[in-house]
Amino acid sequence: MTARGRSQAQADPRDRSHQSPADPESDRVPRAVSVAVLAAILVAAALIRLRLANVPLERDEGEFAYAGQLMLQGVPPYQLAYNMKFPGTYGAYAAILAVFGQTAWGIHVGLLLVNAATTWLLYLLARRLAGERAALVAAAAFAVLSLDRWIMGVFAHATQFVILAVVAGLLLLERASTSRRLGLLVAAGALLGLAVLMKQHAVTFVAFALAITLWRDLRTRTPLGAALRRSGALALGATAPLAIVCALLVAQGVFGRFWLWTVRYASAYVSEVPWSGALPALVAGIHSVTIATWALWLLAGLGLAGMWLAPWRRETRIYVLGFLLAAFVTVCPGFYFRAHYFIAMLPAVALLVGVAIVSLERRAARALGPAVAAAAALALFLAAILSYVATERRYLFTMSPDGVSRERYGRNLFVEAPAIGRYIRMRTSPIDRVAVIGSEPEIYFYANRRSATGYIYMYPLMEPQPFAARMQDELIREVEAAHPAMIVFVASRTSWAPRPGSDRRVLDWADRYLKKGYDVVGITERLPDGTSESHWDAEAAGHQPRSENVVYTLKRRFNTLGSVEPSSPP
Repeated sequence: MTARGRSQAQADPRDRSHQSPADPESDRVPRAVSVAVLAAILVAAALIRLRLANVPLERDEGEFAYAGQLMLQGVPPYQLAYNMKFPGTYGAYAAILAVFGQTAWGIHVGLLLVNAATTWLLYLLARRLAGERAALVAAAAFAVLSLDRWIMGVFAHATQFVILAVVAGLLLLERASTSRRLGLLVAAGALLGLAVLMKQHAVTFVAFALAITLWRDLRTRTPLGAALRRSGALALGATAPLAIVCALLVAQGVFGRFWLWTVRYASAYVSEVPWSGALPALVAGIHSVTIATWALWLLAGLGLAGMWLAPWRRETRIYVLGFLLAAFVTVCPGFYFRAHYFIAMLPAVALLVGVAIVSLERRAARALGPAVAAAAALALFLAAILSYVATERRYLFTMSPDGVSRERYGRNLFVEAPAIGRYIRMRTSPIDRVAVIGSEPEIYFYANRRSATGYIYMYPLMEPQPFAARMQDELIREVEAAHPAMIVFVASRTSWAPRPGSDRRVLDWADRYLKKGYDVVGITERLPDGTSESHWDAEAAGHQPRSENVVYTLKRRFNTLGSVEPSSPP
């Protein structure tokens, strides 16, 4: 081939040479071995997840489940459940509830399938970027990392749905990069846009996809006009899901509420933590999510170094680093660095673990020989996995679902919520409204009753943000207008998170309102020793709680409710 011919081959965007690592011949794994290893990874993770599928819903899951339940009843998002998240995860939950039933078990079986699909798609993506061996390691690392209890891996957070859409979109983008079909780019963008619908922070992955697409096109000397058309097709696909959802929300008459919560309030929310608090929060977050999986995170760090210490293509290096950077930025908005936020980083981290093992193998091959080097690198990876299994064997194999919830969430009364929900469901009719004055939306889901107020969280009312007073007044008006048949009042700091300067008039109002028109019919409390107890009906009337984490269930007195004026602002 002439020099000119070689140059043209390199410039052809359909050239598939970028799909192989530096030494593709040394990276071959028998097809049967790959299938067996991948199947073992998926089955092992599924068995553990099935064992824990009855873990009680926690707070975010309760929000998503209640909103999904309402959608199945024809109630649009943001009508009876206010929150700052985009509605994609609500739709995902609605689909899971429709298929697997409206139970915590059904939700976690849905998560099992979401996680298995993400693992498989990550394997396919890693294989194109870094080769078969790195892909198998990455799949195994992801299965372990995403199962870990300290990152909240067995709970169906929005980030679990984000990464499924992201990995699917990036895999399709790899196919589109070797094709001249703009439709593939639109489809890849639509999947990435779906990730943004799951959680706004995923927009950083859209930015990464646009950047890598434009960089590849310019690097292969694609004409600028064609490169811009391809990027435009990707951007069009990415914006389409949100545009469609906004149009639907306008048609359903809830767009104003959607805009208030997901744009105006969300902007205030991510501005609450000062820059000075960012680094301490990041350190605390990283410490939390690496308690048990530290060996795998260390291997991922080794993978960063291995990108330059071993032979890797420049494109692989740029792609993996860009992917990691986009994932990290996704975790950063608001500087909260909560544990489940780091789930968005797991595909990139797992990919780096795969890179680390292959890099070690390549570096050691000259001194030890290919076979010994491969065995040594694999042994190191297995040691990291076994260290996690040894540390978390009780969680993985014997701990009960309720025990997982109690150990992970401490004083939160998630284990007790199903019984409260059942009590309400048995003593109300489907047309009755109920109210949970606290941040426990899972109770609405368990009770399968509609809320008297859209405020399913009390946190915004306690935050130092400009809408707090308005929100308190609106909650009071909505509850008084509905006169709910039953009210649940959560007396726990974990359900309110009050600040030193929080406006507490809603608490003063609740005290007066409940005393005037409601009787206590249930008291559930988490005792200092970690156990809990519940008292219902006549037993509840004279019971004095012994802890500071109490849930009161109250029933409306007939013909005694009148309007209670809200407290005056302090």
